[in-house]
Amino acid sequence: MFRPKTVRRRPSAVTDETPPVAPEAVPVAVPEVPARKAVAPAPPPVETKLDPNDLLALASMSREELDSAMRQSLTAARIEPGTKVTGKITRIGRDEVFVDLGGKSEGQVERSELPNAAVGDAISAFVLESDENGVTLSLRLSGGAASEHLETARETGVPVEGKVTARNAGGYEVRIGNTRAFCPASHISRLREVDPDAYIGQTFAFRVLETGDKVVVSRRVLQDAEAEVKAVELWGRLEVGQEYRGVVKNVLNFGAFVDIGGVEGLVPRREISWAGNADPTTVLRPGQAVEVHVLELDRESRKVTLSARSLEDDPWNAMGTEFVIGASYRGKVARLEAFGAFIELAPGLTGLVHASRLAGVGWAQGDDVEITVLGIDGERRRIELTPAGAADAPAPAATEVRGTITEVMANGVSVRLEDGRTGWLSAREVDLPAGTVLAQRYRKGRPITAKVLSISGARVDLTARSDEEEKNWRSELRQAQPAASPRAGFGTFADLLNAAKK
Repeated sequence: MFRPKTVRRRPSAVTDETPPVAPEAVPVAVPEVPARKAVAPAPPPVETKLDPNDLLALASMSREELDSAMRQSLTAARIEPGTKVTGKITRIGRDEVFVDLGGKSEGQVERSELPNAAVGDAISAFVLESDENGVTLSLRLSGGAASEHLETARETGVPVEGKVTARNAGGYEVRIGNTRAFCPASHISRLREVDPDAYIGQTFAFRVLETGDKVVVSRRVLQDAEAEVKAVELWGRLEVGQEYRGVVKNVLNFGAFVDIGGVEGLVPRREISWAGNADPTTVLRPGQAVEVHVLELDRESRKVTLSARSLEDDPWNAMGTEFVIGASYRGKVARLEAFGAFIELAPGLTGLVHASRLAGVGWAQGDDVEITVLGIDGERRRIELTPAGAADAPAPAATEVRGTITEVMANGVSVRLEDGRTGWLSAREVDLPAGTVLAQRYRKGRPITAKVLSISGARVDLTARSDEEEKNWRSELRQAQPAASPRAGFGTFADLLNAAKK
């Protein structure tokens, strides 16, 4: 029997019983175009003016104060790990010391690194860490902390403290806490030491260059950075004539280079000794400490010319005392020229015999000869000589010297001579009228001219008597001595009364 198939239909949202709903018109929103507003003109730039008081304060600052103010203003922008900063201690806690770094920044240093710290002290330190908790500073890492933070020290550049324990062919062994490190010989110092073993046993600050299987450190890197800072300061106050204690860095045939604290200058061959012809390689050696003074400055090219010839040992100081006009001395022929012969009286002291006085004289270079001093030109430092026994040789006479009175006493006058020595003018060597004293003729600070009587070490005895006065004074003294018995006296008071009655 056939049955029709039933077809199931999916229910619809709209059925036969529900009348269809006509769709409503959906309104479309049309955006309004706002009316164009008039653009207001930009305000004029505000003119900023400095306070006149600030300008006066800046004008009154020295160069050093301005540099310090600029460094403080830039400190905040440079506070990064490894940076070297400078500040003042503001307060001291139980475990930490607080440092004002400027720019509203404050650093902290462990008190163990500054056991003698005081509020107001200025210190320089390295930034270990800078975060929201503040700035952690350290003067240098030492002991166990140094060995534990070697990698941090390498990354930041913070110095570590190490002790030199031994020297080998390539350099030095350095003990940093419990860590063994190596310092190449060229990195132990920027200035060579005469004795390479002098570093052994000493403790220095080092910069960590390498870590890992082998720790390599350098002391010279820190010294070079410090020398650059000192060089800037030194150039600001360097002047001709100043004296410094330096260290010889290198010696060559034409001179020597000397470090005077960050600035390197050249000592020419002629300025190494008063002899003038000394071989620099035989007189100086690297690492040697020497006293020098500035001869020339070239700030534009940063060149300094120095002299190692001691001003106190200037042989010219002997002119007028050890060598006087009219006296004869032995000398050596230093060299012969067409215009005359140069005679060395002493190392660094040479005079000239003019060719017109050498007729019939067969001198050769290196001969020992006898000469007489004709003249002394102190301003141009020239000595005029003539062969001893020549017709124009003057008779010896007391040398006249000039100086300044430094003190007037009852028994004499102290004089500072032009060559720097001390002269003594005894009251016996001054012809004073009866009833007058030295203070009536001489005043402190006034110039004086006298003659050299004798020399005893650094003291020069002077006389203010003329040659004729000297002869008369000595003669009168000799004539007066026999008139009275050596034991004769004034007698007793009774003898004087009896003599008066007679």
